Amino acid sequence: MVLADAMSIAKASQLFVAVGTSLRVQPAASLAGIAAEHGARLVIVNAEPTPYDDLADEVVREPIGSALPALLDGIAQEAGAGR
Repeated sequence: MVLADAMSIAKASQLFVAVGTSLRVQPAASLAGIAAEHGARLVIVNAEPTPYDDLADEVVREPIGSALPALLDGIAQEAGAGR
C-alpha cells in the first residue's frame, strides 16, 4: 500500500529531488526513474554517481549543506515566476 501510494505520487510529480542517496536500494530507488519517465524534472544531489544520473535534468555534486539551500532558493524563484 505505501509503495503503491509512493509510485502514484512519483508519477504525478512535476519535480522529484533525490538528496543524499545512492539510489541503489530497491524498490524505493526506482521512484526517481518512475517520476522522470512520467515527465517530472529530476534533480539529484549526491556526492557520488547514481544509476539515475543519466535521467536527471540536473545533478549536483556539492555538499548537501550548501547545495540544498541554493537549490531550494532556485525552485522558489521559479515557482514565484510562474514557471
